[in-house]
Amino acid sequence: MIDVQADWSGGIEALVEEANLWLARLLPADRASRPKDEVNPRLVRHYTTQGLLPAPRREGRDARYGRLHLMALLALRRLMADGLSGRALIAALGGQDEAGLEQLALEGVLEGTKGPADREDNEALGYLRQLAVMEAPRRARVVKPRPPTPVPAALPEFLLEPRKKVSQTTRVVVRPDLELQIGRDFKWPTTEPEWRALLQELGATLRDVWGQQE
Repeated sequence: MIDVQADWSGGIEALVEEANLWLARLLPADRASRPKDEVNPRLVRHYTTQGLLPAPRREGRDARYGRLHLMALLALRRLMADGLSGRALIAALGGQDEAGLEQLALEGVLEGTKGPADREDNEALGYLRQLAVMEAPRRARVVKPRPPTPVPAALPEFLLEPRKKVSQTTRVVVRPDLELQIGRDFKWPTTEPEWRALLQELGATLRDVWGQQE
């Protein structure tokens, strides 16, 4: 039995401190002393948003946790140490009351029960073991599809038409307070790749100027 008073209550820091004390006793010997297996407030909040821990009650702006939350956190970390994740983890924790969570924290699911158990309990444990074994190779097979390569929009046809060489320097106003000066010896692009390269150079130049003005 986990010797924590039934009316135990505390904030998230107290929950984390109490949980880490018990995890050092409950986790398998090869895991109990590893710092990375300790919990912290960030993990508690993450587990809560994922639905793996019950939400705390609120007292004004403060979140308060009770013995149920502590048992749920200990059971969760024990099952994770036993190799459960994903749907197997959710299946093991789902519908458990405080006593069931305490039993999971003490025994895990891979060791089974240490006394006579009814058939339904044994079948449930067997199902969870199966899910734990299937989970790792299933994750290894999942390959996220690569996003399609974006296709650039076609340039207007008039940009590819032959240009006459200008005889003098030309200044054009792109928009208020933005001007371009085109020298008479400027070599206009004649292909789509050349136009794209020029536009990229213009964009990079404008970004540089913008960065200098910050």
